[in-house]
This record gives sequence, structure tokens and C-alpha cells, in this order.
Amino acid sequence: MARQISHVKAIGTVCGDINFYKDVDWGFLVRMLPGVDSKRFWKDPAFEGSRRSAERFKQGNIMSSIIYRFVPVKRRYPRLFTQVRRIAIAFLKQGSEKGEVFSALFTFLMEQKRISLTREQFDLLLSSFEEELKGRIQEQKPEKEKKMKNKLDIQVSAPLSEEEIEYFKLYMDDIEWTIKFEGEFPEDYRIPLFLLKHAV
Repeated sequence: MARQISHVKAIGTVCGDINFYKDVDWGFLVRMLPGVDSKRFWKDPAFEGSRRSAERFKQGNIMSSIIYRFVPVKRRYPRLFTQVRRIAIAFLKQGSEKGEVFSALFTFLMEQKRISLTREQFDLLLSSFEEELKGRIQEQKPEKEKKMKNKLDIQVSAPLSEEEIEYFKLYMDDIEWTIKFEGEFPEDYRIPLFLLKHAV
């Protein structure tokens, strides 16, 4: 982290990972945002445990949604789906087979008197649940295009120099930005006209 020491301070993010912010104790700072890109996450051996956890979460979420649709709307409550998903993930973490996981979810919902299926109906549908799970896991999702974050809120506490004005004119076109003048300025100081459209 580095301090922002100029009379021009910023809050926001540019170029996707350069973050300007204000800390209560340290004032205005700038840092690189932490994080791992998706290519490294899926290939680096250091993230093997995280990949397994993500896969369990994905499977548990799909399995929960498959069985949850048999819970009538009037029998649902806000945290029910979350409970069902937690059970699925816990069973997957123990290494349970898919059929055992579906059975555990059905049993939980039946004991809660939430599901509209009987045991016989569940047994008949179990193989179709497993087929649907397999199909949804293999489904390829289009890769999301990562949007660059380019937004800054700028605070100016003293008159801008000619160089600073020139910088704002030439290098801020691809950034969404606002500017606020706070502080003591000479009475004859004139804010450059092109900055007024960004002033708040």
C-alpha cells in the first residue's frame, strides 16, 4: 500500500486492479487488489483443495435445486434451501454416492413435512435425478468477459497546476470520474470549464 500525498486524492478502481481508497487510520492509500485469476485457480496445484471445495459446492447446489422443486411454495421458508444445500455438501465431503446424497435430502425434507413426494415416487425418480445432475455438471457455460473497473471519485484540496489540468484533459477519457473541490482556494481561482461537467 502506498499513501496518496498530493492535494489531488482519489477513491475508486482503474485498470481492473489498481484501487484508490480512504482508510480511517491511514488516510488516502492506493493498492493492487488481491485475487487470483481463474486460469491460475483451475491449473495451479496450490488450489487443489479449493477446486475440490468449489466442485462440491457446485454439485451440492445442483442436487439441492433438483429436489427442492418438489417442495410446494407454501411449504418453503427463507433458509430452507440453504439447509438443504449444506446437507448435500456435507454428504459429498464425506464421499457419499450421489444416490445417498439425494436420499439424505429427501429424508430431511420428508421429516420436515416439506416435500410433496412419497418414498415410492422418490425411488422411481432417483435415476432421473442422477441423469439430470450428470447433464447439468457437463453443461458448458460461456466464459464471462471480465469488465475493467474504471471509476474514480477525485477530491481536490488546492488549486490545480497546469500539468494536472493537462493530465485531466489528455488521460482521463476511458475512466468514469467525478471531481469535488474541497479546501481553501484563492478568490480569483477559476475551475477549468471542461472539469465542470465532472464536478459534484
